[in-house]
Amino acid sequence: MTRRQSNPFRPGFNQAPVVFAGRVEVLDGAVEALEVAAYDARTPRPLILVGPRGVGKTVTLGEIATLAAEELSWPSVHVEAKAGGFLAELSLRLQKARQLLAGTVVAERPLGRTRVSGGKVEAKALGVGGAIEFQVDAADRAADLDVATALRQVMQVAAERGAGLLLTLDELQNASPDELNTLGALLQESVPLDWPLVVAVAALPSLRSNRGPRRLPTYLERAEWHELEALPAKDARQALVEPARQAGRPMTPEAADALLGIAGGYPYAIQVVGHFAWRASHDSAEITLVHAHAARPRIEADLEQLFTSRWEDASGREREYLRAAASAAQKHARPPTGGEVAAELGTTAKSVSYLRDRLLKKGTIYHDGAGRLHFITPGMGLWIGDLEH
Repeated sequence: MTRRQSNPFRPGFNQAPVVFAGRVEVLDGAVEALEVAAYDARTPRPLILVGPRGVGKTVTLGEIATLAAEELSWPSVHVEAKAGGFLAELSLRLQKARQLLAGTVVAERPLGRTRVSGGKVEAKALGVGGAIEFQVDAADRAADLDVATALRQVMQVAAERGAGLLLTLDELQNASPDELNTLGALLQESVPLDWPLVVAVAALPSLRSNRGPRRLPTYLERAEWHELEALPAKDARQALVEPARQAGRPMTPEAADALLGIAGGYPYAIQVVGHFAWRASHDSAEITLVHAHAARPRIEADLEQLFTSRWEDASGREREYLRAAASAAQKHARPPTGGEVAAELGTTAKSVSYLRDRLLKKGTIYHDGAGRLHFITPGMGLWIGDLEH
């Protein structure tokens, strides 16, 4: 029997890729923030990563947590914001981080009515590095500390241990205005205390909707913002080719060109094309153009699920704009500008700018440095064109 080679590509939600390519500016910002907190005795401003789904925001938060653990031996607390509220969960995790730092928590061991569902703990020179997740019975929540007290206590223990804390918040666009303001005020008030605390946030572009009750707290407005979009060509190629090489089944340049032609620089699509090309090349020494062509039907079927989801999420007027964008792209043989899309609709760019802005915030389209509009999921324009026939 031929020895099985594990597929190195990982399509799916929050699946860390074998090779983390690109995002150099984000990681540089994270390193700077960690060093400021650890060595300069002051709390840096938060990092905020915004971008559409599938560009690797959650995975990038994980890379920042790895930096904190490996470089400083700091633990991280990770919470995903939910529409029903997340501050109670944050308080619980901060309490457990305090116990972890104090040495009173052991991974994968029951703690009263709290179960440790997974985690890794590493004792190092400066405190404790690692991440830990907990599942807590709903009945225990009434006895929780408020989030302000929980944060103060964990930071006191961190300071005593010569360590610090990384707090990562995901899907922050789901937070209610009240909880967002509560958290923002708490973190803003803590800045003068010079805690060794680094905050990294990920959210959809809609977090920037800074109006009325959704107005962002000053603490977040003045953060270091990073917009995550498609990977540049060099990074996209590395993300596709390097996992296959490391797994012992290298990809020919022709195969890589064909697959990148489908995936573009969209990180999720890169994992999809690599995944199916690997499967198509079973029992082969390398992934060739023949395998890339053989994988294409499966790739297109997988990506079509994303097209359908984003199409169904669009309003009637937004669909008209998407049709016009697809038509203009075909007419000009390149991504269109906002003015060219408006011309397809027989109107001015200003009159339909609100539709463009909605679709940008939803992450259905993005604009490049030249102001041209791209579908975030490669191939969606052609798919929309096919709907018309």
